Amino acid sequence: MTDLAEAGPADASKSGAESAVGKALLVLSLLLVAFHVYTAGFGQFQPLVQRSAHVGLGLMIAYLSFGRIGNRADGIFATRFGLVLRLACAALAGAICIYILSQEQRITESFGIIATPFEIGAAIAIILLLLVAAYQTTGPALPILAVLALCYALLGDRIQGSWGHTGFSVSYLAEYLFLGTEGIWGMVTGLSANLIAIFIIFGSVLLATGGAQSFMDIALLVAGRKPGGAAKVATVSSALFGMLNGAAVANVATTGNFTIPAMKRLGYRPSFAGAVEATASSGGQLTPPIMGAGAFVMAELLGIPYLDVVYAAIIPALLFFACVWFSVEIEARRENMKPFDAADMPTWREVLEPARILPLALTLTVTLGAMFAGRTPSLAAFYGIVTNVALFLAFGGFDPKELRDRLRALLDGALLAAGSIVSILALLVCAQIVLSLIGLTGVGIKLSESIMGVESSSGLFVGTLFAMIVSLILGMGMPTTAAYLLAAAVVAPALIELGLDPMIAHFFVFYSALLSALTPPVCTAVFAAAVIAKTHWWPICLAAVKLAAMKYVLPFFFVFREAVLLRGDAIEIAWAGIMGLVASMLLAIATGRYYLRPIPWPVALGLFVIGVAVASGHWLADIIAIGALLGVVVVQRLQITRAKALEDDSPSVRA
Repeated sequence: MTDLAEAGPADASKSGAESAVGKALLVLSLLLVAFHVYTAGFGQFQPLVQRSAHVGLGLMIAYLSFGRIGNRADGIFATRFGLVLRLACAALAGAICIYILSQEQRITESFGIIATPFEIGAAIAIILLLLVAAYQTTGPALPILAVLALCYALLGDRIQGSWGHTGFSVSYLAEYLFLGTEGIWGMVTGLSANLIAIFIIFGSVLLATGGAQSFMDIALLVAGRKPGGAAKVATVSSALFGMLNGAAVANVATTGNFTIPAMKRLGYRPSFAGAVEATASSGGQLTPPIMGAGAFVMAELLGIPYLDVVYAAIIPALLFFACVWFSVEIEARRENMKPFDAADMPTWREVLEPARILPLALTLTVTLGAMFAGRTPSLAAFYGIVTNVALFLAFGGFDPKELRDRLRALLDGALLAAGSIVSILALLVCAQIVLSLIGLTGVGIKLSESIMGVESSSGLFVGTLFAMIVSLILGMGMPTTAAYLLAAAVVAPALIELGLDPMIAHFFVFYSALLSALTPPVCTAVFAAAVIAKTHWWPICLAAVKLAAMKYVLPFFFVFREAVLLRGDAIEIAWAGIMGLVASMLLAIATGRYYLRPIPWPVALGLFVIGVAVASGHWLADIIAIGALLGVVVVQRLQITRAKALEDDSPSVRA
């Protein structure tokens, strides 16, 4: 772009307009954050009011952001005409949501509303605005799926066979999607407005006040001095940070900008460095207590207390990260990887300095304490935000310059939060449209019947394997929450019909849908890591799938070894955890083809099969797995001892 001094009248006018847009963005962003903080702490409005205000503010911010420097600057929004288009779209989105606010009583108290021509037009307009916003912020996957769902709803009467349906008119779809709480303003939009937004703000505030750097430094102190330390730091820091931001790609972009260059600097292959970060980041959403909002969504869908989901998620998360940790350890032994240099390490005194650690520690204590005391998750997040902001300002002292710097950091955190809310809002509302149409057209029932048919003809294992594949496909290209919601709508009912407990079914689809972040061809976390590692994505993908081997096996643990979800007595739970660790070690050794010495590929293949078989829960598989692991450990240690003895007895040594 030309400088203002060199610009003509048209460019200067545009720059002035962009400046005004920037100020409007600032005001709207602060209003969005203030709205969610206020409603989290002092009570939410009626569902339709809460959701329409959330969507209206979010869409206005989204459209005013498109085409600006620092945002996506491609397509029509980056042209001169784009400025007018952005303003018009933002105004239209705001006007439609204000109209819904004005009709709240009519919509909630009436049954079978007939849409007026104006309302049909408004419904079409808001759907188009949501589709474009979702495409601009997160790519084409979900908007394309939403368009296909709309076409299927409109044209289903032209499809022959069991997959056809009676079809729905444009006016009926407008009424269903726009004038009620089952379509655009449905449950997923409610989750975004009530829970996800406030936890995005919570995570952004922690970032702005130094919490992310504290997480990174703690990870450095825990793992940085060990062989493969940089990879282990990536594992620990991504687990800590990922549970807050709830998005594998964002996690890679945040922690990966530190960990991937650090690993490469210490001699790690770029593909392995990217794979470690992508794998660990994809596991952040599995890490309790926050699980990137996944725990809240699952609790809402199941109608159970949030803490029940958190407790059930503990052992699976530990097993996943144990497998990654073992895999990194094996790679470090095989490649003789270096730890961090002492000069690159913080000291415990620096990390535990009261002004730095107390705001983070007390914030997490207050937030988790409120949750465990039975407060709603949104209220707990509100307490955490207030605590963190108050301590951050108090520990900065009263020097005017320092106070200004800290207020600026909080403002940056608020703007970061607004941007993050907007980036996922349109996507979640698109997911809500798809889920609504899945229910309306009955396609979810048809897919469920297909899964049940596979199970009845081939057994439970094949049926659940088919369910995993469907969940993985549905999750491709999607953020965590959207991936889980789609899979839960289609696959979970079929698994429940097969006789699985609802919580087991939902954990199965949750883990299965999240595999899409690492599984080709649409492995978004891998793509993000490849950009930072500056290498091709395919080697990263292969390495990541090996590192995350346990993540592919855990869904079957839930089905055949449900004690890992704390369902059983203490002995069953303990034994399930022990066998999960055995399986994790076997899978790590098998995929790395190394323990203390190289392992031939036929032996590695056998160890891999044995590790997978542990998920069956059969006592014979357990005995074989324990024997195989002990065999590898004992045999390789004896081989090393014998090799050292021969070396000591060699003529050169004696000489």
